[in-house]
Amino acid sequence: MTSLSSLLKNSHTTCPTTYSTFLLGHRGARGERLENSREGFIYTHRLSHHSQDRLVGIEFDVQLTQDGKLVVFHDDTMLRLFSRQSRIDQCTAAEIQRLSGGAIMLLEEMPEVLVGYRHIELEIKTHNRTNYSRLLQALKQCLSQSTFKQLPITLTSFDVQLLNYLQADCLLSTFKRGLLVEPISSQSNPALMSTGQLLSHTIDTALRLQCEAVGLYYLLFNESFVTQCRRYGLSTTAWTVNDTDYAKYLIKLGVNYLITDYPSVFLNNEILKIR
Repeated sequence: MTSLSSLLKNSHTTCPTTYSTFLLGHRGARGERLENSREGFIYTHRLSHHSQDRLVGIEFDVQLTQDGKLVVFHDDTMLRLFSRQSRIDQCTAAEIQRLSGGAIMLLEEMPEVLVGYRHIELEIKTHNRTNYSRLLQALKQCLSQSTFKQLPITLTSFDVQLLNYLQADCLLSTFKRGLLVEPISSQSNPALMSTGQLLSHTIDTALRLQCEAVGLYYLLFNESFVTQCRRYGLSTTAWTVNDTDYAKYLIKLGVNYLITDYPSVFLNNEILKIR
């Protein structure tokens, strides 16, 4: 396997350097404040105002509650963050907000902490219990509001079936969409991605779904993939990038957005200055 030092050493001769790379806060600023929380979103928003156009947006997650609301939360349960076994799809939105002490927001409350960003990635979480009809209804109810239509939102998901539904919906198809891809553990085929296909098929899948963006686990990016994305007009996002040395390599490749848990660390690093 090629070492990181070798990649960085050789990247100036093989990778384009004329493309700007921008920063997105992961779940707000997951490494610096409580993830997907009101406090974290306010903190990241303030950071962006002093970022010299380097921290241009955020990524956050939403999922459906028992009462058909969209709550800004990543995990299936509240165990990791709030020491509660409660499953998100078995709780009402009011219960989740109460158990989180008011830290967790609903999607409908988000515009106040999103205004002014240039790029927002809204990841829609699904699972094997997802009721797609209710999920789409909830998304349309929120995103039909004028406050959301004015925001630069890209709807992202690992779920190809959901992206098919978004593509077919008259309202939701008006938003930019992005395909998320990560490697999965498979003894029979260790190169298999979360799409059920090889990485080489990712761009074809994204284009078939009429996506405008592709988001990859950061170690999957290479020069050929970025070049192909650029050729077909697909924006690229790498997640989750917390190593500033590896970030240099991704910038050399020309990846458009880096999602990080530590936006303040990256803002203090000269590598993210716009060329």
